[in-house]
Amino acid sequence: MFGRPAGVSVGDRFTKVGQPSRVFIVMALDDRPGRPPHAFVSAAPNGGDSRLIAVSALTDPTLFRQL
Repeated sequence: MFGRPAGVSVGDRFTKVGQPSRVFIVMALDDRPGRPPHAFVSAAPNGGDSRLIAVSALTDPTLFRQL
């Protein structure tokens, strides 16, 4: 959307630690100047649950695991 935060790309898939059956797919990235980078994610497979998650959270191995 606005840029590409390091380590995360559109299409990347993540699962929340402790909830391995729940998969989030990065749909868009928001890396506007002066703001911490965020990712718009959608829950797989139907995309019904959309969220805005900080890239720092997605790349924190205690919170999320990249698939």
